[in-house]
Amino acid sequence: MKIARSSLFCIFVVIVCPTKSSFLRKTIPAKVPTNRIAEITTRCDSQNINVTVSTKQPFKGAVFARDFAQECKVFGTLSHSASLSLPTSGCGVRLTSSPEENGRARMTYSVVLVLQQDRYLRQISDQERFVRCEVPDEAFLVRSQSLFKALKEDIKDQKTNHRVGRLMNEGWSKDLSQDELEEELREAMSAARAWMEIVPENNLERPLGTVEVGETLLLTVKATLPAGIGWRMVDCSAHDGLGDSSQKLLDELGCPVDEALLPTPKFGPIKPIASMRHQEATAKFAAFKFPDRNRLHLKCKLQICRGVCNKVECEGENSTDARVGRSNFNLSDAILDRLEVYNSVEVIAPEIDDANEFRKKMNSADFDSYPFPKIPGDRTFCVSVDKMAIAFCILGLIFLIAIMVATCSLLKSRRSHDGMQYYTRSLFSSSSSGSAFGSKLLLEESPVLGQSASTMSNRMHYGRIL
Repeated sequence: MKIARSSLFCIFVVIVCPTKSSFLRKTIPAKVPTNRIAEITTRCDSQNINVTVSTKQPFKGAVFARDFAQECKVFGTLSHSASLSLPTSGCGVRLTSSPEENGRARMTYSVVLVLQQDRYLRQISDQERFVRCEVPDEAFLVRSQSLFKALKEDIKDQKTNHRVGRLMNEGWSKDLSQDELEEELREAMSAARAWMEIVPENNLERPLGTVEVGETLLLTVKATLPAGIGWRMVDCSAHDGLGDSSQKLLDELGCPVDEALLPTPKFGPIKPIASMRHQEATAKFAAFKFPDRNRLHLKCKLQICRGVCNKVECEGENSTDARVGRSNFNLSDAILDRLEVYNSVEVIAPEIDDANEFRKKMNSADFDSYPFPKIPGDRTFCVSVDKMAIAFCILGLIFLIAIMVATCSLLKSRRSHDGMQYYTRSLFSSSSSGSAFGSKLLLEESPVLGQSASTMSNRMHYGRIL
């Protein structure tokens, strides 16, 4: 009996109290075979960035741009490489520039790629890579036939047209022949560029291209165009990188739709560079994001004008000057062409991210790092897995002790009632000839009542039954 009880106790302890290694299996990630990246090659232009990822083993998973797992991805075909082509106007592609020794800007595209080991599932072995691609020097050239044609006509009429004097005063050579002026024009067009940059106003220490919601950003459009050509920003909008969600920022005249989102851009001074003119337009705004994306993409159109673009007064829309400027806009401006510039930035929301992280901790099994020791009105009692296991062990021991005590009490009570076998027959048994005589026999046989029972039995012989 004792051996059976001890065996039952050991089995219960093994079942209720799991070993420490079982807890470690929940916290320490298991080793998963990883297909490592061997090499990443890039090739890009002004429209696309092409990335080829080479792996050490045949790849069967997926490669996609971070935050665009469904729209900007490619599946592996069990080969050692996977090629992905991303549009530079979306999919989280970002453009940055840095000055070179010759004064030109060095343009670089960047994107964060995710190498997913499985086609549809995320695992601990998935890898992220920050990919860069240096844009060739001719990628951002302003390839405008209408602009080239307009300047060429001005040069041809240099002796008869009054506009020639204007061009010569703005930096074009005066003593060159017609052919030499056209060659100078071609050189100027080979240096004409326009692009957009988005940078934080304060350079804080955080990952490249990442800002917080509400942080002040500088939207800067830079343009280097031939002398005698003007430009302005119009039709700006923000989108999520795919065009599914968008928000208008500047209208077709360059006036802000909402000053809280993007104010009117301010143009800086013109910097002459030989026969070229460099100018920048800057607008400060508070960073915002779309609810389902961390990437914010901005794009604007540049109107290229002959000479200087007419200024449109956006303040005070009910004023006479504003109405005249808007009504005569298409008639007074000699618009030569429209260019498109775009860029992106990663915008995070710490408040939202912290709330999501808090919910994940609440749903997890480990509450040791609970950020709030006690919330008023919260009656939730939280314990760790180890403490819960110890509690179950204690409860199991108490349960076994209770069973043992109850078993001992039952055995003791049975031993104390072994003398009650004499009372198995009923006092009212009718097996005898009469109830009285049956009672008599029972009383005579009882060892408990003794002599008094015999005396009572003798007296009942002479009693009268009514």
